[in-house]
Amino acid sequence: MTKEIFFPADLEPSHESMTGYAKLFSHLNPKTFSAFFMRDFVEQAFTQITLPADRTWVVKKLEDEARLLKLDVDFFTPGSYSIKSLIHRSRFADLVLINPLPLDVIDQLPESFITNFIEPLACPVLLSSKVPLSYDEVLIVFDADASSLTALKTFIHLFGGVASDKTVTVLMVNASDKPEVFLEHYFIRFVKNSFSNVGIVPMNGINMNKELVKLASHAKNPLLIMGKSAIALLRSNQTTKALFSQEASIFYSHG
Repeated sequence: MTKEIFFPADLEPSHESMTGYAKLFSHLNPKTFSAFFMRDFVEQAFTQITLPADRTWVVKKLEDEARLLKLDVDFFTPGSYSIKSLIHRSRFADLVLINPLPLDVIDQLPESFITNFIEPLACPVLLSSKVPLSYDEVLIVFDADASSLTALKTFIHLFGGVASDKTVTVLMVNASDKPEVFLEHYFIRFVKNSFSNVGIVPMNGINMNKELVKLASHAKNPLLIMGKSAIALLRSNQTTKALFSQEASIFYSHG
């Protein structure tokens, strides 16, 4: 089955970042890339500050890069430019890729960008500022919410074949009752069956954002896999910027 990667064209992916896309998803065949314009769906005050004005130039640039790299790219142009139409479209995608998301753009992100755009998307989301996008270690955040397992399963569905030998660390918030202990046990078993090099690091979960920034600082080029807890993290521009400053990327799925 063809895998579809959905991404915003007006973040202006360069030749280097498009080359990164081709490499990151080289194991997925067949695949297609579908571009949309965030300016059509994100509040106007934000788009005027951060996104380029010349849509025709962006389209031509992407088409030229796709042709050079032999990537299949089309453009999502709905009759009605509402966030609802984008959410419906995302139901048929395998991943929304927000990259590159520069550090100076993160400073300008309103909370509504997360609440009205990222959170409602109906497929996994991968966010990163790195060009080209890559990762060496995987940090799986498990906070006893079932969405953590959903995020992990969707990641394995897309990257399991090429990530199975990566260094994987489960960041485990201590379980508070017996049902959570049961879920924790099976989660760890599932991770160890899916990856060959697995470690476990406990977290107290009291200030998860601060803990994640600290733990990510000790990992090499890390990718965080997160369920619903990613939303609270992404609402903090300061935390997101701190993680991205440490070469971290975030894979989010809410199930």
